Amino acid sequence: GHPAPLSLAEGESLDLSEDEPPARRRKRAPVENTPEEWRRHRLAIKEAFPQGWSPPRKLSREAMDGMRAMHIYDKRTFSTPVLAEKFKISPEAVRRILRSKWEPSREQRARFAERERR
Repeated sequence: GHPAPLSLAEGESLDLSEDEPPARRRKRAPVENTPEEWRRHRLAIKEAFPQGWSPPRKLSREAMDGMRAMHIYDKRTFSTPVLAEKFKISPEAVRRILRSKWEPSREQRARFAERERR
């Protein structure tokens, strides 16, 4: 069988006070491999896009927001290849849009909307 658990009365006392929150542990990425992986990814992107990233067809901000909403709603139905086909852009462009975290401020959003109206 298993050994019996230690009794709290026999061992050291535990401090159960709630004065300060417990320390949070952060997960850290393995540092030794990361720079090499970044270098390989950067080389692969440069090989795939020698002139830099310049998509032939660009989407409006509303279309990008809609694409993100569809993907969040159902990731299997609205996968990257499906969204690329529906929006008639490359899967790489869809991947970049879905990974992007940048959100324009209200003033920028208004300027973009005005520019699209013209």
